[in-house]
Amino acid sequence: MDRDPILREIAARIEEELGRGISLWTDPEWNLATRRYLESTAAHTVRAEPRLTAPPAPAPAPRPTRPSFGPVPPATGRVPDWETQLASVAKVASTCTLCRLHETRTQVVFASGAGTIPLVFVGEAPGADEDARGEAFVGRAGQLLTKIIAAIGIDRRDVYICNVIKCRPPENRNPFPDEIQTCWPYLQQQLDWLKPRVICALGLFAAQTLLESKAPIGKLRGRVFRYQGIPLLPTYHPAALLRNPGLKRTVWDDVLLLRKILDEDLPPAAAPEEVPERAPAPKGPTTGDLFA
Repeated sequence: MDRDPILREIAARIEEELGRGISLWTDPEWNLATRRYLESTAAHTVRAEPRLTAPPAPAPAPRPTRPSFGPVPPATGRVPDWETQLASVAKVASTCTLCRLHETRTQVVFASGAGTIPLVFVGEAPGADEDARGEAFVGRAGQLLTKIIAAIGIDRRDVYICNVIKCRPPENRNPFPDEIQTCWPYLQQQLDWLKPRVICALGLFAAQTLLESKAPIGKLRGRVFRYQGIPLLPTYHPAALLRNPGLKRTVWDDVLLLRKILDEDLPPAAAPEEVPERAPAPKGPTTGDLFA
């Protein structure tokens, strides 16, 4: 029998198997003979096309389109000199020595943003970058917050951004309860003068403080509550997104709801939820102690 047609057929089969990633044959004699045949000129002229072809690459998924937003409703209900009043509170806070944090801070971080849009973001406490610059949310978490705000069609320079604590805790540790209590009247004054249409609490400490709750942020986020009648929406702190980018989708859903409330106010059908795990309200110095 003529071996050449047989070897050609075997060569074609081996080519096919090699294309599938199989490169070991158990019969040494035939393996050697067919490999030599494959290396010969004649084998190259009769090389068979692989019988199995890779499936075509799937078409790339279309990029999601970012929703468009209209103009933001103006602030209402503020006194004419609200900016002067806020500046007065900031001046008092700048020399505050009511808690231990004044001993280690570089400067008080009162807020950032003009506050012309009736939306307030409340975070936890300043970090090292904020302590150095005296402005809230300017580090990596702040840069991400800028992008989050821009994604809902707003310039962060127009909103108001502040923290529960106005001085940086050493080594960025969590604020102590007495520090929160002492600083609480400053935040009260900020919200009283701004009269925001909606508040976004960024992270555990802001949400728990404003809601007087001990519930975890995962149980609070994405739900609409009230702070003194103002819709309040907790979500994750931008720093949490830097550690866990998988939370970005969740925060995106939250800020879309935030923008909806800002545009439409809280509809009657969506009544504020009851705050879980109520805790005692922070009790700090009286307004007179701070703003005499």
